[in-house]
Amino acid sequence: MLSTVDPPSRLRAPLFFISYSRAPVGRATGKPAKYVSRFFEDLSVHVSELVGPVTGVDAGFLDSSIAGGERWSPELLQAAGTCQVFVPLVSSALVGSDWCGREWDAFSRRTIVARHSSASPHETAIVPVTWSPTNGTALPRVLRDIQRFTPTAVSDPDIAVNYQRDGVYGLLTMQWENAYRAVVWRLAQRIVEIHRSYVVQPWVPASVDELCNRFNEEPG
Repeated sequence: MLSTVDPPSRLRAPLFFISYSRAPVGRATGKPAKYVSRFFEDLSVHVSELVGPVTGVDAGFLDSSIAGGERWSPELLQAAGTCQVFVPLVSSALVGSDWCGREWDAFSRRTIVARHSSASPHETAIVPVTWSPTNGTALPRVLRDIQRFTPTAVSDPDIAVNYQRDGVYGLLTMQWENAYRAVVWRLAQRIVEIHRSYVVQPWVPASVDELCNRFNEEPG
């Protein structure tokens, strides 16, 4: 059940928003696109199972429109401005994407309110997930300043090690199914934990012109 502090405008709001960089129009997407779709579907199933039916709320949002300017549909702006947890899939392509930098900006401008006094005042509700290795890529400060998601309390410590090294895309590519399933399950639990402890107040930009690329800064 939604908290009484949830604003009415959150109806149809997704609990989580997947931000990822895709191949530009005209380039074959192949495995990466298929893997992102599978990841989103698996994560949505787990989040729905953990939260239960909540009227008017979707488990997650994944933009499936054509890459480029057409991505900035009213639906995307609404989702970025009302979701409760922002999940960027970190890759070298993500940090070079103007669109992903603007999606980050749309979410990070919003106010986070704790549901109870024991909740940390430093929560960002941004959960970066390692999608593929970024070795050699200069990461923007906004990404470096936020701790990336890492699965905890897993039966095999190699699961976390392999995920941190190769990312979710690497786990799927090498068909490490058990590790992949463990990472997605723990991520779903983290998303629901944030949802139950905080409310991210809505702010829906009127257009993309109100947003800036948060990755456009001095890397290091």
